[in-house]
Amino acid sequence: MKLILTRGNIKVITPILVLISLLFLSLAVKTQAQPKMHELENYYVTYEFSGNSTGSKQHASRDFGRKQCWIEKSEMKVEGNSIKKNEKVITMLQGGDQWLITIDLDNNTGTRMKNPMYGELAASMEGKNPKEFSEQLMRQMGGKIVGEKTVNGEKCTEWTLMSGARTCVTKDLIAVESGADMAGISITETAAEVKRNDPGPEGICDIGDTKIQEVELGTIKKHK
Repeated sequence: MKLILTRGNIKVITPILVLISLLFLSLAVKTQAQPKMHELENYYVTYEFSGNSTGSKQHASRDFGRKQCWIEKSEMKVEGNSIKKNEKVITMLQGGDQWLITIDLDNNTGTRMKNPMYGELAASMEGKNPKEFSEQLMRQMGGKIVGEKTVNGEKCTEWTLMSGARTCVTKDLIAVESGADMAGISITETAAEVKRNDPGPEGICDIGDTKIQEVELGTIKKHK
């Protein structure tokens, strides 16, 4: 059977990489009783894609993980079909909720929605430090430690996750390599540069004059 690449079936792969990213974003859902959700106040990582996807991603974590932002410019190719992405994603705590903002940089429009797992994750972090909590979430995702490796000078622990996903995480909770292999598509996201105690480039977390529409998780497909 020939695999036809569409925005519909590209969602089979990309949510896995997003889920890996959100796994570390979830460390920010705790209340102000424990303000430091990450060991680092700020860090900045640039990633390169390989496999069926090419391109790059800039990822900035600020305020001990309470706000995280990334810009992805990539192109996925499968059997002559191509899907391009030029997108900014921002997560932040606001008004007692965690919000996920996704912006299409080509048309300057975006969506804003609450993280529906906010309350449950906040409760499950009680009594745990960020490392303990992240490992708990990994195992809930079917995660298993398979070894140690070094990625561009960064030592990390390798995990296999559900549905062919994998990631490699440093001791201070930075994912330096992530990937997924399924449905005939293979994507790997590798850290080319890691800067600790660096908030990333100015403007990476800005929304600017983007037209943002608030949506709920159940209706997000209607706005794609």
